[in-house]
This record gives sequence, structure tokens and C-alpha cells, in this order.
Amino acid sequence: MQSDTFLVDTDSDDEEYDSDSSGGLPKNNNLGVIYDILKDEISDKRFLDQSSQAKYNKLRNELFTPKIIKGRIVYYSYHTDDSTHKDTIDLADQYKLNGLDNVIGFEMISARILPIETTNMVPFIDLVIPEIPHIACKQNEYGIPIINRLNTDNNTDVYNKNDYEKEYNNYFTPIKLSTLTLKLFGVDGTLITSEHPKIIYEFEITVLNLSLSQR
Repeated sequence: MQSDTFLVDTDSDDEEYDSDSSGGLPKNNNLGVIYDILKDEISDKRFLDQSSQAKYNKLRNELFTPKIIKGRIVYYSYHTDDSTHKDTIDLADQYKLNGLDNVIGFEMISARILPIETTNMVPFIDLVIPEIPHIACKQNEYGIPIINRLNTDNNTDVYNKNDYEKEYNNYFTPIKLSTLTLKLFGVDGTLITSEHPKIIYEFEITVLNLSLSQR
């Protein structure tokens, strides 16, 4: 039995060839053969191997072209070369991110405070990053928009982490980020300018994959 996916054998002596066909292809259900069908007439468009275009597009968009992209950076606030506190994160030159466009979200994932070498112990330290819009911050009792409150514990390592029972998204209007300035405030709401603690940070940055003005 001959498959209907093969072309008609025009050299056969057993079949009469119609000269009016002008070389046209036989009609069958193989979309790779019927070229005169309109794509708009196909509700479930398929590739030549019969795989679904709709399923391919759905998988591609979810895995490779998502609406948002999340990435994480880690940072140590202590400069070992000259034993100084570092309060500025250079996303362009230091992290090779060349400035982040369309940033719509920012979260502190974790912060590890190394033992504080001071006699003036404090119960907590508030982290402020002025570049982050207030909508993505928490408000402390002094009216200061903070990224998070870092708990301290009598010269021992303390691990702070944001844990939510369900996914928490607090997006803001897209901005461009090239630097992050880390400011620490004490329990009295004043800026810490000396005896800075050594802190290891992990942040998550959310970027809108497509511009809001894209047509």
C-alpha cells in the first residue's frame, strides 16, 4: 500500500498522468505538503514535524523569554586591603552589569553580621539604600524607609532572611540602577559613621524583560 504522503509517480505506465495538473502537488493531510492553505484557517498551527506551535511558544516564553528576570548579587561590606568599611556597590564596573535598566523590584534575601567588636552593643541595625524607591521599603519608627532591620546578638553571628508564606511582590515603576549605597542606622535613628559592623549581604534584583513602551 502506498502512503499518501508520497508524491505521485509520473513515470508509471499503470497510471494516466493529467497534463492539466501543471505539476501541482497531491491533496492530503500533510501540512508540510499542502502549501496553498491559509495559516489563519488552522486553529492549531503546527510545524512540519506536526508539533504544536502553540505549545512551543508557551514553553519558550515561560523558560527563555519571561516577563520578568530575577538575579542575585552578594556583597561584603569590609575592605580587607585597607580595613575600611565599603558602603557603595558598583553594579556597572564591579559586577559587570553595565547598569541595570527596567529594575522593578528589590529585596534583601539575607545578611550575615559578623561579630561586632565594640562595647556599645545594639539590639538591631536598620539598612537603608537611598536608590530604592520607598514603595519597596519598610517604614521604621523614625519615618525612615528601610530595606530591612538587621538583628544583632551579643557578639555572635546572626543570620537574617526574608521568609514569606507566599510569594511577595512589591514592584515599582521601572528605574535604572548603576550603584547601591548602603547606609546603616542605629536604634536611635541616627546614621552610623564609625565602628561599622562587617556584613555579608545577598540581594535579589527584579528586572522587567520588556519595556513598558514597547509596541
